Amino acid sequence: MRVPANRPALRVQSGGGVGEEELEFNEEGGVTDDSLSPEDASTPSSRRLHELIIQLGRYRSLRDPLHGICESKQLTPTQIHALMWLGNDGPTHVGVLAQRVGITKKTITGVVDRLEDMKLVERTRDAEDRRAVVAQLTTEGVKLFNLISRSVDEGLRRMLDLLPPDDQEALFGLLERVLKRLGESSEPQSL
Repeated sequence: MRVPANRPALRVQSGGGVGEEELEFNEEGGVTDDSLSPEDASTPSSRRLHELIIQLGRYRSLRDPLHGICESKQLTPTQIHALMWLGNDGPTHVGVLAQRVGITKKTITGVVDRLEDMKLVERTRDAEDRRAVVAQLTTEGVKLFNLISRSVDEGLRRMLDLLPPDDQEALFGLLERVLKRLGESSEPQSL
C-alpha cells in the first residue's frame, strides 16, 4: 500500500477472533475493497468518517482532562457519562439514562448506586408514576458536572483553535444540518 508522506499507513485489526480479517485502508482513508466481505453494507464515506472519529479519539489532549477527573474522583468513564447526561438533561428516568449511556437497565442500577453512595446523585420517584425511578444530580453532583463541563469545553476550544473561523463555521453548519435531518427523521428518546 502506497502512503503519502504526510499520512501514516492505517491498519485496523479486529478482535483477532477466528475468521476475522485485518482491514487495510487506502490513501483516501477508505478500506480497500478486497478486504471487505460481500455482506458489508458500509460505504467508503462511512468507513472514512469512522476512521476519522477513531483518529480523533487517539489524541490525548482531547481525553486527558476527563482522564484526570476520573482518576482524582475515582470515577469510571460510564459514571462520568451518566453524570454528563444528568447534568445536561436534568432529572431523568433511570431507564432513559441507561439508554443514553448505552448500558442495560440492570447495569445502570449499579452505576446509580455507586454515584448515590458518593453523594453525587439521588433517586426520587416520578410524581406522575410512583413506580418510575428518577435520578438527579445532588449539589455535589452539580459541582462535579460543572468541573467536567469546563474540562470538555477546554478540550473543544483547543480543537477549534486548530481551525480558522471560516472552517469553524463550516463545521458548525454541517453538524447543525445533520442534527436537523436527524430531527426530521426521528425524535430523540425521552419520557
